[in-house]
Amino acid sequence: MALHLGVLAIYIALCIVWLTGAEKNIHVSLASASRTQTWINLASHVIMLAFATAIVALMQPIATRSPFGNLPQSLTTLSDKVSAWSGLGSSLLNLIHNLRYPATLSNAALTTTYFATLSGLGISSSFLFDVPAVNSTISSNMTTRIGSPSVRALLPPSIQGVPDDFSDVSFDWYRSGVGVGMLIGSNATVYPGLSANRIYDTLSPPMSSSSNSSALVNYTDFNVKCGAVPGVSIEAMTPQDIQKEVISAAGKAMGGYDLRLPASLQINYTLGEQPMTLLDSLSISEMNTSYAVSRLWQPADVLVRIPNSPIIPGIGRNLVLYNIYNETGLVSGSQPILDANNSAGSPWPLNVQRPQGMLQFSTGMMVQAIGCSLSTSTGQATIDATTNQLLDAPNSSQGSNVNSTWENWQPDLNKSNMLEDMWASMFLPNGSIGLWDDQPLPPNAQWSCIDYLPTNSSSNTTWSMDELQQMYQGCHIPMLIEEYLTTRLFGPSTTHYNGLAAFLSDVTRSPSGTNPTLAMLESALANATAMTMWSAARQSTLTTYTDVPPNASNQASKRAFMFDENSQMPFSTRLGPATGFAVVSEQVLVGRISLNEPSLIIGTILAALLTAIGMYVLALGDARVGGAPIEDAGLLSLVALDNSAVASRLTGTNSYNSNARRRAGAFLVKIVDGRLVPVDGREYELDGKGVS
Repeated sequence: MALHLGVLAIYIALCIVWLTGAEKNIHVSLASASRTQTWINLASHVIMLAFATAIVALMQPIATRSPFGNLPQSLTTLSDKVSAWSGLGSSLLNLIHNLRYPATLSNAALTTTYFATLSGLGISSSFLFDVPAVNSTISSNMTTRIGSPSVRALLPPSIQGVPDDFSDVSFDWYRSGVGVGMLIGSNATVYPGLSANRIYDTLSPPMSSSSNSSALVNYTDFNVKCGAVPGVSIEAMTPQDIQKEVISAAGKAMGGYDLRLPASLQINYTLGEQPMTLLDSLSISEMNTSYAVSRLWQPADVLVRIPNSPIIPGIGRNLVLYNIYNETGLVSGSQPILDANNSAGSPWPLNVQRPQGMLQFSTGMMVQAIGCSLSTSTGQATIDATTNQLLDAPNSSQGSNVNSTWENWQPDLNKSNMLEDMWASMFLPNGSIGLWDDQPLPPNAQWSCIDYLPTNSSSNTTWSMDELQQMYQGCHIPMLIEEYLTTRLFGPSTTHYNGLAAFLSDVTRSPSGTNPTLAMLESALANATAMTMWSAARQSTLTTYTDVPPNASNQASKRAFMFDENSQMPFSTRLGPATGFAVVSEQVLVGRISLNEPSLIIGTILAALLTAIGMYVLALGDARVGGAPIEDAGLLSLVALDNSAVASRLTGTNSYNSNARRRAGAFLVKIVDGRLVPVDGREYELDGKGVS
C-alpha cells in the first residue's frame, strides 16, 4: 500500500508545486531547453516505471492468492481471477470473456481498470514537464554616469564639508553654456542623459544593441516659474548727445543710411531687502522705427535680453530678463509675451531720456521686465539600457506652468545648497557665450560695447581699465542663451531683403502660429538649465571658486585645488564626472520549466484511482492463504491436464474453444491436500442451471 500512496503523494506534491508556480522559477538556457525537457520527462517516466514494476511485483502474488481464501468458488472464477493479474493484455482478454460469459465480471473490470491506470500513469509521466521559451528578467548592477552635478564634488577642497549655502562659492558657467546652442531648432541633437528639462543617470557603457534591457535610474527635473518683477522701475537714457552714423553696403542712395542713438537701459527692483540695479545698452534707430527692434544689437536680432546683475551671496534661485518688442508690430516675431490670461502685463514704453533738456525720444518699443525662479524635483525613471534614452520621456513643455500669470511671481529668497541655488549666475553675461567677440574695432559692422557705450565720445581712442570695467558692467554682446530664448519664443529668423531694405540684418521671424507665453519662456529656460547642468556634470565644464583658505589638514595637498594669487577668489576646482550604480533588468529568452497541466491532472486522477483500487483489493483479499494451488487455477487453459480429479469432470466436454472450456469449468471446487477438487454433490453453473 505504501507504493500506491507514494505515487499519489508524488502527484499531490506536483499539484502543490503547480498551484504555487514554484517550478516556473527554474530557468535553463534556451539552447538546452529541448534537451532538458527530454531528460526531465525521461526521468519522471523511469521513476513511474520503477513504481509500477514494484507495485505489480508485490500486488500480483497478493491478488492471485486472495481468491483461494474464499472457497468454494467455481473453477472458471478462480481461473479468471488468477489469469487476469498476468498484465493489461490478460486482464483485457479476461474482461472480454466475461462479457460473453460472465463468471466474475466485476473482478475482471476492476483488474482491467487497475492495469489501465498503471499504463496511463506511465504514459502521462512521459509528458509531465514542458520547457517553453519565455521572456525572463535578469537583474544585475551596472556602472552609471551620474547625471546631476555632485554638490560635494563641485566645492573647492578648501571648503570642509558641505556648507548650508553657496555664499562663499562662485560659479563659472561659461564652458557649460556652449551646449545651449544645440537646443535651437526642431532637429536638436539627442543627448543620453538629457531630455527636455530632465537630466538623468545613464549606463556607462550601455548594454549591447541586441539586448532587450532597461534600467531604473535617478533623475532631476528643473522647473521654472516666471512673472512680472514686483516693484520694478525702468528707465532709458543717453548721458551724452551722441549719435552714430551707420551706412550699409547698399549706400545712402539705396537708403542704406541710419542714425543710431546709444542708450543705457536700467532696471531697478528689490530682491529681499537688497536694492538691485540691472544695466544694459542698446543702439536705437532714429530714422526707421519700424525696424528699430531688429537693429538694437546688429547683426543679432535677439528680442529677449538678460542684463548684467549683481549676485547676492546665498540667494541664487532668481533671474531677471526682459523682452523688447515693437508696438507697431511691423517686424514679424516682435510681440509681447502673454500669460495664461492672455495678458501682456504692464509693459514699459521705451522712451529715451536725453541730456541738456532735450525732448525724450519715443522709440515705439515696449519692455516687459520678467522675473523667474528655479526649483528642482527628483525621482526615478526607466531608460532603455541599450540607448540610454528614457522610455517615458518628459514633454518638451515640461518644467513650466501653463497657468502662469504676471501677478503670481515673487523672488525665491530661500538659501540652501541645492542645485537651484547655483542658478542666478548661470546665464549672466560674464559667464555666457557671446555670439561674437567684443572688439574695439569690430569687423563687418558688428555691435560693440565700445561703439555704443553712451559714456564714450567719438574722440576716445584709449580707455583706462576702470573705464572698460564700467563699460562691461552695463553692456554685453548678444549671447547664445538670448538667441535661444528668442528663437524658442518667436520662431527662427531669416534675412529680410526684398530690394528695398538696405540693411541685410533686418530680419523677420517665423512664429510657430501661437502667441509666445510665459509658459513657453519657462519651458525654454528649464531646458537650457538642464543642458547646462548636463554639460557641467558630464563634460567637466564647470569651475567653482572660493576665497575660503584651506585649513592645516589639507594645506599640504597642493593638488587638491588650484590657487590663483591674482584672483579675488583664489581657490578653485573643476567638477569631474561621477559614477554610480543602477539595477539593469534584461529581458532574455530562456527555457522555463513548467508542469504540463493536462498530464498533471490526468496523472493525479489516475494515481488516486490506482490507490483506491489497491486499497480495495488489499482490503478484500487474504494474502496469507497458504498452499494455494495457483497452477490448478489455470487448468482451463491447458490441453493436457494433470489434475485427475478435475480432469474427470471435464472428460467428454466439448472444449474446442476457451468459451466452451469456461462453461465446462463452471463447477465449484475446493482445496484438498493442496489440490483443487470438485465439491461433491454441489455442482452449479454460473448461469443458474444445474448439471448432474
